Amino acid sequence: MNVRKLIKVNIVNLVILAMIILFRFVTGLLFNDHDDSGSNMVLITNLITLLFGMGWAAFTIYSNMTVVKEDKIEKKREITDVRSRLAKAGNTKFFVNERKILLTVLDSLQTRENYIYAMDSDSKVRELFLLTENQIVRNITNVSEYLETFDYISGRDSGYVRNVCNDSQHLLDRMNKLIELSVTYDDTALDYDTREIDDMIDALEKMRETGKGALGS
Repeated sequence: MNVRKLIKVNIVNLVILAMIILFRFVTGLLFNDHDDSGSNMVLITNLITLLFGMGWAAFTIYSNMTVVKEDKIEKKREITDVRSRLAKAGNTKFFVNERKILLTVLDSLQTRENYIYAMDSDSKVRELFLLTENQIVRNITNVSEYLETFDYISGRDSGYVRNVCNDSQHLLDRMNKLIELSVTYDDTALDYDTREIDDMIDALEKMRETGKGALGS
């Protein structure tokens, strides 16, 4: 969540609220209810103030929810773009199975999101899940770039795409094992078998070390 943007939005909301209060104060000074015309104007200004207040409350809720959900919306948009790029990259008649594997890994990982986001923000499992998701997205992006530049006429497959698929599947398997442990135990991730967490970190580090550097292998 973008805290700075959330603060800016609420500063704007407070300014709008101050303007509504000022409007009511000024109209209260201009009109009084000592005569019929004054009473009518007071009633009208009260109604206008009420409508403005309701609009302000609705806008405040909407603007805050938009900022809070912005990260999730942006991530979904990014993942949609990543999926589309992989599906269309290069000659779609080649690497069909590899494309399917990578998208299946991504889909499988995303089925865990509801469970993960229900955890505390400082959960070790949640942190590793987000790192894993970012790595899988990065893998798909790298493969898409590889397929877009691959020589489909005379080029020979170096095995890069297959290796990325295997590494991504291994990463998903480790994450699933970690989540299964989090379901089994009621305490925090610190109470799990730390070997599982270490394995997960090792897998992430290994994939960072390979990345695009493996394109020429």
